[in-house]
Amino acid sequence: MPDVSKLLSKTEKKYYLQALAFVLDMNKKDSLTITEYLKAQAEEAGVSETTLSQIKLNLDEEKLTKELAKISSIKSKRFILREMILLAIADHEVKDDEIETLHRIGRAMGIAEAKINDFFIWAAQGLEWQLQGIKLVEEDL
Repeated sequence: MPDVSKLLSKTEKKYYLQALAFVLDMNKKDSLTITEYLKAQAEEAGVSETTLSQIKLNLDEEKLTKELAKISSIKSKRFILREMILLAIADHEVKDDEIETLHRIGRAMGIAEAKINDFFIWAAQGLEWQLQGIKLVEEDL
């Protein structure tokens, strides 16, 4: 299965990295964590560090939403929103205001509410699966 981030256009990759930076900032991650994570994601997507350094990564919700709304491919929009949601809950904790923010961004991108909910359910199931795996390893020790 191909890495969808590599299939994004150059402009979509910029928006993708901006979206990830927004979520990391929303979760109040430290700047070193944000920088290292974004470098890894940029490399995976085929974006050079030089290009990454030229991308404005500190967009507020309104500016980010305007940028993401420019994407014409619904598949690209869905991929970016899915990755934003996955990143938002990666620390096993997401606040109600963060959920609502991601819903607003998704709706502004033209993604149906039901699809946005599907992404949140999918991400939650993934976390549950991970926690069950830990329990299987650690139980009865």
